[in-house]
Amino acid sequence: MASVSCPGFAGATMRGWAVSYIATLSPGSRPALAGVAANSCNRTAQQPGRRSLFQQTAPRLRQPQKAKLSQATPSKQQPAAKEKTPFTSSTSAARLPYKSAASSSSSSSSSQSEQQKKNGKNGEPESLDSLFSQRKLPLVGAALAAGVLGFYIMPLLVTYLTGGCREDHTHEEISPDAVPTGIPPVGAAAFDASLDMPERIMGIRSQRRKLARESTGAVLEVAVGTGRNIGYYIWDPATFSPDYKRAAALSSGQALAHNGTTLTSFTGIDLSGEALGLARTQLRVTVPAVGAAISKKAPAIENADSSSNKSNTTEVVNVLDGKVRLFQGDAMQPLPPPTPAPAAATAASPLYYDTVVQTFGLCSVADPVVLLANMAAVVKPDTGRVVLLEHGRGGWPVVNALLDKYATKHFARFGCWWNRDMAAIVADAQKAVPGLEVVSVKRPGWLQFGTLWRIELRVKSAAAENENTAEKK
Repeated sequence: MASVSCPGFAGATMRGWAVSYIATLSPGSRPALAGVAANSCNRTAQQPGRRSLFQQTAPRLRQPQKAKLSQATPSKQQPAAKEKTPFTSSTSAARLPYKSAASSSSSSSSSQSEQQKKNGKNGEPESLDSLFSQRKLPLVGAALAAGVLGFYIMPLLVTYLTGGCREDHTHEEISPDAVPTGIPPVGAAAFDASLDMPERIMGIRSQRRKLARESTGAVLEVAVGTGRNIGYYIWDPATFSPDYKRAAALSSGQALAHNGTTLTSFTGIDLSGEALGLARTQLRVTVPAVGAAISKKAPAIENADSSSNKSNTTEVVNVLDGKVRLFQGDAMQPLPPPTPAPAAATAASPLYYDTVVQTFGLCSVADPVVLLANMAAVVKPDTGRVVLLEHGRGGWPVVNALLDKYATKHFARFGCWWNRDMAAIVADAQKAVPGLEVVSVKRPGWLQFGTLWRIELRVKSAAAENENTAEKK
């Protein structure tokens, strides 16, 4: 709202009031009071900071029809030509919002205080310590994230860019069409030790634990290797301890809480004799009843020949009435059935496993579709599950390009192709195996960039297949 000086509307009004009041007084006192009114008007006009009653009135109290009074002739005591009003246009004054002197001073003080907060108490830039204390959590979080990422990437770069081989290990140039043998080029002990740090960093150990603890019933682990999953299964003492007493265990607090997910039997098979020796030791440490049933010193086991194309399965461990077994054999050949002996099975009711587990084996065999077909042949139809944990092609082109570039170096160390397309392999197996279905496909672990696969399969029975065919028709 624009303020007007005494020669305007306020001045004319005050003069009119003074004249009417003086007219009611005696003739002797009129000149004196008129001078007082004029001097008061002049002082108001000469002090821009002071505001009259009409200057502080909201625009809605103005009377537009009286605006012509603002052009009245100024008094002789006030040189109107030399005075400059803050706003001379009444129309522009109506558009401006009302803002008192107190509010303007408070806004300026608040802006100064904010500026002081930014620049410090003395108006100077803040120190590094002050900035760090104000942004402590974001800076610490960013530093931790960078440290974790660097801790994750650096071992992988050192391992895979250099080929990961030991100094005493030499190998010829690897062809991209090289066929895996199922046995790592280096010794089983060195191979097993080299997996500890990468699996811990990349979260594979937790995935192994989850997979093993979800396995129930009669379990078959294909490509058991050195037994890295054996310690994660739930070995219920009531099943794997002949002298176990449930009541005594409950009273002593030694009973195992398994929530219904337990093994009734375990069978493992692998091609490498050296790896099976380590798996045998792992069984002795994990299951006390097995340790009491077999000797501590493992016999020397030669590696089996996978190129003979013959089903040559050798029993390495068979204890607790066939509840715990280890076999040396080629998983590309028919797999051993579960206990009891095959003589107890008939053509009408063959024996099946409830869970078939396989971790990082599809990348290490000559034909992964044949391996999936063999596992599907021994799993219980409809209710049984084939659970796979694999590494293969990721979800990003840049990741797949790196896998392809360093695939031969990885093959030279681990004897597997880590850039195989797991989705394509499963799709081919579905075409080759009747009734094979995909239950779920997951890519756990965000640090894996989509290269870690967890696949769950099942096999539908012939009756279920016929029902589905009839429903489609």
